Amino acid sequence: MVVELIKALLIGIIASAPPGPVSLLVMQKTFCNGRKAGFSAGVGSAFIDTFYAVASLFAFMVIGDFFSRNKSWILVIGGLLVACVGYSMFKRKPITAVKIAETSSAKAIQYALQAAGCALANPGALAYMFALVALFRLDVSEASSPMWLIVAFVFLGALTWWFSLAYAADKMRNNFKIQTLNRVNKAAGLVVIGFGVVLIVRGIIMMF
Repeated sequence: MVVELIKALLIGIIASAPPGPVSLLVMQKTFCNGRKAGFSAGVGSAFIDTFYAVASLFAFMVIGDFFSRNKSWILVIGGLLVACVGYSMFKRKPITAVKIAETSSAKAIQYALQAAGCALANPGALAYMFALVALFRLDVSEASSPMWLIVAFVFLGALTWWFSLAYAADKMRNNFKIQTLNRVNKAAGLVVIGFGVVLIVRGIIMMF
């Protein structure tokens, strides 16, 4: 039972670790609004990672077939969503003071939804999760742990990664000048827009 839960925890951490638009979004929110804002964005991504884990554990045929049949449209729509998030990051009002305002519950939910949208826009993350489940040989049909507990540990692993990233970004922010933070925010926005454009182009190519 313990081994299964450790595997689930590691799957959650490793699934969240690859750099991408969500990682940049978490860092940008942390730089601009503090650790709570960055972690809130990470929570949104953690929910999507957990959804992919459940799909990998239980519904490979159903979910996998849906994604494969609609992958081109998912890429285009997801790319547009990612590009819009990147544009909002790029156009954000420049920071004028190091002091960070408290993140309200409404803002925290907004950041979480933005990150969830970015994570959901990447169909490759589902294949990556399938590969991780196969790599760790986490077979729920033979597991001694209840399913809800395995899923909870995947979610906990993802949260651990995003909290660590937000914490590290928060520490880095304290050592940055305001001008540097503004440049990082602009650059992060442009890179996320680039991710979105790549997804859109891939989706359009797959239609022909």
